[in-house]
Amino acid sequence: MAKGIEEASDALRTLWGSYGLLHVPFRLLILAKMLDRLASATILRGEHLTLAEWRVMANLSRTGESTVNALAAASYVDRAEVSRASRALEKHGLLGRSQHPTSKAKRLLALTDAGREMATRIGHQRRAFYSYLLEGLSDEDRRKLDELLLHLAVRMEQYDPDHDPGLAKI
Repeated sequence: MAKGIEEASDALRTLWGSYGLLHVPFRLLILAKMLDRLASATILRGEHLTLAEWRVMANLSRTGESTVNALAAASYVDRAEVSRASRALEKHGLLGRSQHPTSKAKRLLALTDAGREMATRIGHQRRAFYSYLLEGLSDEDRRKLDELLLHLAVRMEQYDPDHDPGLAKI
């Protein structure tokens, strides 16, 4: 059974109750901030990594190699954030750079053996954390939640601020 408002702290109950169903995107923003804080405080504790560095490692662990621009686009973050994180990882021996096969200006990033080892270890911790968060949700609930989140992601991807009907009324 999914956890309900009755199990929430007073602060979370007040925040959640302050807004109606129209504010579900705002609630998602709150959840994202909570995830970032929990990840920083628990999962990455002792690893001496920032969340930006972890995102680079996680994406490279999945893709094998990539460019700064491609990593930024895949994570919906600034190129500068990925660039700074990549430099820090390289300095710590967790990431290496090589020449891009088709562009002299670009460099390919890839995890070193030490980086892959760390990414594997943290990945196990992340999966355990995600399992904890999803505990009590049936497979059907998880599929439905994923479907609803994808719906919102597609709507955001398609959103055009130049044709916002809400702004036309202001």
